[in-house]
Amino acid sequence: MATKPKTTGTQTVFWWIIWITLTIASFFIGAAFWTPIIADHFGSIRGSKAAFAWVAAVFGTWLIVLVPLIIVMYQKVDKAYEDVRIRRENAALVFRSISIDKAKRLLPAQLRDKIRGVPPSIERGHLVNVVLKDGRQIPNVFIADCKEILGIYDYTEYPFSGDEIHDIEVVDLAHPPQFRQSQWLRLDGVSLGSS
Repeated sequence: MATKPKTTGTQTVFWWIIWITLTIASFFIGAAFWTPIIADHFGSIRGSKAAFAWVAAVFGTWLIVLVPLIIVMYQKVDKAYEDVRIRRENAALVFRSISIDKAKRLLPAQLRDKIRGVPPSIERGHLVNVVLKDGRQIPNVFIADCKEILGIYDYTEYPFSGDEIHDIEVVDLAHPPQFRQSQWLRLDGVSLGSS
């Protein structure tokens, strides 16, 4: 995985070299093709009429060949920029992850029923504040599929288990908190890049 950016960079340089080579070669191939034909029909290339025909034929052919080369190179450059953009975005999307047994992450049955009656914060998930039986409050806990505690914000470890939860309060997302991706702790052991 670590060698992919280097390989991609090598491929990009390789495509640039091929493109420049084909661009230059297409000019000389056009010149080699048209020079004898123009000489046969118009005489020496040094004459003004023959020179004009030669320039029109060689550069016309070169431009016709150059257009598809430009299109192909544009696509390659565009893909290279897109790959760099995706790598930057993925580098920014970093979160912590630990593996907690699912049985310890399940909501009690009565709270599952309560959360089912509330519209989800995002597709298949609710952002809630948890009230524990000992009175502690844990803000910004993510519940997936109305039953599984999947993430918690601004913690490095899982500070409670599902059976310690007394109540939940759904976070009002009309004015959402400013979350940083790196501060989320995912509890199912899945990390970025896991299949």
